This record gives sequence, structure tokens and C-alpha cells, in this order.
Amino acid sequence: MSEEAHPPISVLPSALAETQGDGPFVAIVRSRQELCRWLNNPLPGLRWLQVEGMLGDEEAWTEAAHSNSNVPLDVVLSDPALEFSHLYRLVDAYAVRAIRVTMPAAPGLTKAIRLAAALRLPVRVLPGQPSFAALEELQEALQFYLHEPTVDAPVEFFHSVLATMCDSEAGSLWTILEKDPDVFRHYDADGRIRVPRTSDPDQSEITSAGFVENHLSHLIAQGAECATCPWQRPCSGYFKWPDPAYSCEGVKRLFLTIQTAGNEIRQDVASFAAADEGALSEPRQATR
Repeated sequence: MSEEAHPPISVLPSALAETQGDGPFVAIVRSRQELCRWLNNPLPGLRWLQVEGMLGDEEAWTEAAHSNSNVPLDVVLSDPALEFSHLYRLVDAYAVRAIRVTMPAAPGLTKAIRLAAALRLPVRVLPGQPSFAALEELQEALQFYLHEPTVDAPVEFFHSVLATMCDSEAGSLWTILEKDPDVFRHYDADGRIRVPRTSDPDQSEITSAGFVENHLSHLIAQGAECATCPWQRPCSGYFKWPDPAYSCEGVKRLFLTIQTAGNEIRQDVASFAAADEGALSEPRQATR
């Protein structure tokens, strides 16, 4: 499809978003005043609000629960360990509008995901290049997502990567986590596009256009472990950015856990299908 048919979604601060009109955009709000402005008078192109640093503002969530608009919210936690207990404040607002919780892979991640799941809130985890401690949190959170029967809201990136490994086309981590600059165009406060950067000077020619494809091609050409990685397709070099020397050993264990779960799901589906087929093919007794 052409870019005109699917233009990139601009992600930009509230003040800059005022000029977006019908073009698709996400407004970043950091105050109750900004939140109320967009809830009460959204522009046609607004897709959702990215709400930062406001989970502790109880009055803001009262407003979100009583606004007449249905604008979705992406509530960003910067410190899951300190902020997770405030997720209860989203319950009333979630009854009237779609809400997602976004958080980094950091201490407190699993607690935050457990509480979000209990409240049936979708979650997006931004892993970045996780440390050893963050990888342990991710592995614990993944086990909870895979095996806790009460979880019925998606936890990204686990949810879509699992779908990919069950033969669904969910895209790469760049798209799943809304970091592909060809799809989501992020702007700073001065209106400049925040092009993904890398610590590798040999990649200085890479720009936002075709970033993911160029980034992965460069990694493979340089002999990075992506070249032989069995999870090259869903990852597409995500964990090699910004530092291409980052070791993916711990990340690969995460992917292996998800792959194992995907294999089990496919086997279960195949078994159920075979059982149904067998039941249909059994001869029926003649009836009079």
C-alpha cells in the first residue's frame, strides 16, 4: 500500500499536536489541563493520548471517567515499582474508554503486570536492551502471562510474538512496540523528528526511512548474531539498538520460552482438530 493510504502516525507533545487536524497523530499529555483539553475537544486525527507522569493525579482520572468522549489512553509508568499501586485509579476511566498501560522493563515490572491483569488492563512492556535484573523480571512476567489462567488482556510484546510463533502475522517488535519510524513518527518538543540513533558510527547513514530494514541488513553484514538467530523475523534487530554489541543471550531465552509455548499451542490445536475429525468420521448406527 502507498504511504498516502497509510500515512505514519505522528507522536508529539500536546502543544504541537494542536496543528495536526485530520492527519493521524498521538498527543503526549503531561498535565491535567492537557488531558482535559483533548478529552473534551479532540481533533479528528487523534488516535489516542499518551499520558505521562500523571498516574498519581487522582482528579485527572475522575475527569477521564466522566468525560463524554471515547478517546483511548496509553498510560505510561516510568517507575513500575513506585507507581503500580496507583493503577486502581484507572478502573472507573477504563469502564468508559480503552486504556493501555505502558512500562519499561524495570524493577517492579511483574507486580505492575499482575495488578494490571487483575484489573483487565492491556499492557505494553518496553524492554529496550534489558539488564540482567530486567531480564529476570521479564522472564517472571512472561511465565505469569503464559500460565496464569485469569489473564485475559494482552501483555505486549509477549502477546504478539507468541501469535507470530503460532503462524500469525503480527509484525516485528519494532511495529508491535510502536518504535518503527516508518509507521510511528516521534517528534521532540521543538518539532524535530526523533530519528533512531545507534552507538555504531558505521550506521551514521541510517535515517528514519527504511530504518528497520537497513538496521537489520547492516547487522547481518557486520556478522552480528542476528545473521543466524532463529528469531530474526520477529526481532528484526530490535535488541541490537542502540548498541549493536549488546549480547542477546538472555533475550534468546525469552524467545525460546515463547517459542516453546507456541509449539504447545499448535500441538493442542492439531490434537483438537484431529479429535473433531475423528468424531465426524465415525460411522453412525442406522436408525429407523
